[in-house]
Amino acid sequence: MMQRFYKTLLVFFLSAAFFISAEGQDKQKIDSLQNLLDKHPHRDTARVKLLLELATNIMTNDIDRSKKVIDEQIQISDSLKYKYGLAYGYMRLGYYYKIKGNDSLFLICTKKCLEYAEQIKNNYIKAVMLSNLGAHQILKLGNVDSALIYFNNAIACLNDTSLRSQEMLGQVLSNSGAIYLQQGDYKKALEYFLRAEKVMEASKSTTYLSGVYYNLSLIYSDELKNDKAAKEYAEKALKVSEKSNNKIGIAQGNDRLAALEKQPPKKRDYYKKAIAMYVQIGDKDGVSKELNMLGTTYAYSESGNNYDSAIYYFEKSLAQNTDDQTTLMDSHQFIGFGNYKKGNYEKALNHYLIALDISKKIQSTRTTKGIMADMIKVYAALNNYKKAFEYSQSYTAISDSLLDAEKVRSLDEMNAKYQSEKKEKEIALLTKDKEIQNIEIKKQTLLKNSLIGGLALVLVLFFFIYKNYRTRQKLKLESIRNNIAADLHDDIGSTLNSISLFSEVAKQEAGKPIAALDQIGVSARKIIDAMSDIVWTINPENDTFENVIARMRSLTYLLLKAKGIEFTFKADESLNQLSLPMPVRKNVYLLFKEAANNLVKYSNATRASFHVSLDNKNVKMIIRDNGVGFDMEQAQMGNGIKNMKRRAAEIGAQLLIESAEGKGTNIELSFKT
Repeated sequence: MMQRFYKTLLVFFLSAAFFISAEGQDKQKIDSLQNLLDKHPHRDTARVKLLLELATNIMTNDIDRSKKVIDEQIQISDSLKYKYGLAYGYMRLGYYYKIKGNDSLFLICTKKCLEYAEQIKNNYIKAVMLSNLGAHQILKLGNVDSALIYFNNAIACLNDTSLRSQEMLGQVLSNSGAIYLQQGDYKKALEYFLRAEKVMEASKSTTYLSGVYYNLSLIYSDELKNDKAAKEYAEKALKVSEKSNNKIGIAQGNDRLAALEKQPPKKRDYYKKAIAMYVQIGDKDGVSKELNMLGTTYAYSESGNNYDSAIYYFEKSLAQNTDDQTTLMDSHQFIGFGNYKKGNYEKALNHYLIALDISKKIQSTRTTKGIMADMIKVYAALNNYKKAFEYSQSYTAISDSLLDAEKVRSLDEMNAKYQSEKKEKEIALLTKDKEIQNIEIKKQTLLKNSLIGGLALVLVLFFFIYKNYRTRQKLKLESIRNNIAADLHDDIGSTLNSISLFSEVAKQEAGKPIAALDQIGVSARKIIDAMSDIVWTINPENDTFENVIARMRSLTYLLLKAKGIEFTFKADESLNQLSLPMPVRKNVYLLFKEAANNLVKYSNATRASFHVSLDNKNVKMIIRDNGVGFDMEQAQMGNGIKNMKRRAAEIGAQLLIESAEGKGTNIELSFKT
């Protein structure tokens, strides 16, 4: 479990990729700029440039004030058709949304900035945006290859020797180094970080330099085992951040010193200082990650483990509602670990299952391996040795897949050599008479075996040709489904997000509430949610019932916990082996989602239970609550029940709904597999 802190810290620095070229934080300069703006009320390009410089100088310390400045800058630039102002305006607006955790609007603003940068042929702005997109790929999507492509394209744009280009070059080199560090290529990572350090010190870019010092500290402590050099770099990172009043850099410096500190009380003080900085700048992702780290000081303490305090901070991290999947995964895994240590095995298992689902989605193989190792212990503690054995097999398979390919080939070669030598020794021990006897037997059966072998070969060839054909057809179908899912997610999703963004912009420009625009925004968000379910349904990776159950479990946790409803969720282990056709999977999940949403919205229940079972190839799903219930005759006219009945009918399932006012609700769905 502890291995993932290294990755968390690495990703934490990559957020520095969203810095813009701001060297300010000089109060006197900020006051001077504000004074110039007060004396220049004209809505012209001169005011745009003043607003631009003011936003740059207050961005990292007064994010909410900077949003107002950016909005005015974009409005004036748009009215003047001033593309330079629009490019920089959307750059800073994207940064604002990134800090606030709105990734959809961040991507929209970044792409708009790239469009204007292309039109004005500004390679510097292009490099900044490409670097931001690369950081987003690794931070939110875990896509290392795409991130490196974006970073390489950014480096290609920085082909001049101007000061700001060199500053940006140092940043991109640093981010590339962070990628190589994550891949385990420490030699190349160190090379890139040292290059970045040299470029940044020459350009005196203190904001970015603190991040480079931070990751160099990581390498010297975790890989080169040189704690002295690691602490020197961590202190340098904190010093340059404090000098420039860079609150993100201050948070990172305290985080790094906490990691190097041996005494738990001092370590916790450093983490609390980092949390305070993130709270000030409104970075909930940073707050969430540092709360996780603070929790570990109680879970893994040489002076004694305090799992209650550890769980408190892990749950507090979860309450931040971060969009960072890695942090969510960490929180659930740590809560699972703490509850396991306390003997709360069922609760531990629920959190481990959520963490496992996230780790698979973001393709974090090493984390998946660690979670499985913990789940083996939990299932054993629950006396579920069958499940423990199944996870031990999966754990072994993942461990094998992580072996270095060269080592695997070396083992194969040694094994082949051993088998060959063993065979030669056995042959040498055979007597001459036995050899003659074997030769005679071979002569007698040669013709027979040749005929049988020839026929078998033909059958085998036919079998493999047929199997290859079926495999190609299946892969072709899966490719089509994957492409459809990707197109829906990328193209339609982007368009719907744009509609939502433009409706908000239109409301701001109108200066008064407009019901139609509100409805447009609400409708766009509803379609985005529905499209998410469609994309999940189409994706062939989700064809197993195990994935359906995992999504149901995750949805139940999110909906009912937010409403404060106690619940239990049970699913038979035998269901995990089932593979469902796409129409069945879609209708079962959407019917479940409709029922869960209705429970949360209308039942006023305090307790609920969800049970999915398999009996003689018959799947049964039961949802019960102790809510207020409803009149069945009146409810028959509503769309909710009609939709559930229609979905059940489409897959040939039986649906039973029982309810009465004041007596709760019981929903049962059963169908043949």
